[in-house]
Amino acid sequence: MRRAALVGAGALVLAAPAAAAGVDRREFRYERVLRAPAGGPIAFQPDGPLYGHADIGFPDLRIVDAKGEQVPWRPLPEAEPAPPEQVRVLDSGRRGGQAVALLDLGPGHRVHDRVDLAVTGQSFVGRATVLGSDDRRTFTAVGSTRIFDLAGAGGRVRSTVVTFAPSDFRYLELRATGVRRIVGATVSGKAQRAVFRQFAARVSRQEKGRRTVLLVDLGYDHMPVDELRVTATTRRYDRPIEIEARDRGVPWSVVASGRIFRYYGRSSPAVDVGVRARRLRITIANGDDPPLRTVRLGVLAQPERILVEGGHPAPLELLYGGRPRTSPEYDFGRLPRDVLGLDRLRRGSLGRETLNADFEPARMPDTRSFVKKHPALVDGALALAAAVLGVGGFLALRRRA
Repeated sequence: MRRAALVGAGALVLAAPAAAAGVDRREFRYERVLRAPAGGPIAFQPDGPLYGHADIGFPDLRIVDAKGEQVPWRPLPEAEPAPPEQVRVLDSGRRGGQAVALLDLGPGHRVHDRVDLAVTGQSFVGRATVLGSDDRRTFTAVGSTRIFDLAGAGGRVRSTVVTFAPSDFRYLELRATGVRRIVGATVSGKAQRAVFRQFAARVSRQEKGRRTVLLVDLGYDHMPVDELRVTATTRRYDRPIEIEARDRGVPWSVVASGRIFRYYGRSSPAVDVGVRARRLRITIANGDDPPLRTVRLGVLAQPERILVEGGHPAPLELLYGGRPRTSPEYDFGRLPRDVLGLDRLRRGSLGRETLNADFEPARMPDTRSFVKKHPALVDGALALAAAVLGVGGFLALRRRA
């Protein structure tokens, strides 16, 4: 008997890790599919719905595979600068009077800031432009440099190096004037400050007395805002600004202040903000000067990426929102960068967010008084007491009679 009890206890102990690996879908309000090619760890970028419906820092995010087992995840480690390397040219030709080429830099998320073009021909002067993309559908211009090949008294002078803003895009599109064809390229990078990208936002403007107020809507709560760049077409200005932020149901609070200026070829840098919010309110103090002309606003943030352990059966599914919970703890989150298999990294894309049909909100404890919890019982007790009083009164009257 004792042996059977010990065996049973051992079975419970052995079964505990398997139970802990599962996830109770009833605790999560939202779900969506994570799509990625098979073969390695997966990196994806959170979007507005994930920022808005998960807690800040994603403590409530869980990822499950096709068997319903948890899949470990962690923030993607910082990208390392890329050494000089020749890259594969996917397409090379001409479009609209320009030589064009598409480069695939691979999935490693390394930071690049220059490309040395291999072009045909001599004796040319032109300009090369670099655009970056992660999906080959939407491209962002990141830099432009003059290129040339000229013969002079001291010999031939040639420059085909194009520098651009540090970025970790996977694909680079090159466009060059003055040359017939781009036949190859060598890209490289060096240690840089954090890479920021601009987020889309709806901006409206109001004039209130001697102040200009810009109202910004980022679409979802908890959206990251690291810096704000405010510029105007007014020829010369120097004015103080105040930046406030709020999420739904939270009052406005001041998160940053500073000055914006433009004079003698100099302009103010971006203002550090470091906040997560849906709405921003930027107030520009105009003093006795007229309002600034054509104010432009850039909302900048360092892209976040989540790294998901590879080797799990697809489809993978994200679960988040719903009941509060603490951040998960995985061995995967403590591994050093060089053993994460980032050379086999796959880019993931998020499917459409949907409500989880299995979600069950947590039952809140009933804090009502006994009277409010049991009104029928209280009414019955009161009726019984009234009956007892009535009988007592009747008996008292008969005794007197």
